[in-house]
Amino acid sequence: MSSAQQIDPSEEEALPQVTGTWSLVLGSVAVASTGCPLLPESVPNLLRFLPLYLVLPLGVWAVVSGGIALRRVRGDESAGRTRARAGITLGTVAVVTVMGALVWAVWALRNI
Repeated sequence: MSSAQQIDPSEEEALPQVTGTWSLVLGSVAVASTGCPLLPESVPNLLRFLPLYLVLPLGVWAVVSGGIALRRVRGDESAGRTRARAGITLGTVAVVTVMGALVWAVWALRNI
């Protein structure tokens, strides 16, 4: 028997679990979408302003998927929770930014 065949599967080190990756990706896209209006004017308006409509759903989705990922690894001490927490943070930042901008716009329009 070769040495590769003699390895007991129970003795192998467990691979690190990838949890919260979707939350991190969604949160990153939501935060990046908030900066789309700052693109140069040579970029078509569709590409500059369409992602703004997706910021709120992506941010909420990032928070929810991060919460689900954290709940799945609740009892597992070896699981990495960093991606899920980062996704929740980025999603929250995106949602708070959008809500803050809406509150500011309503306030500014009332004072005209």
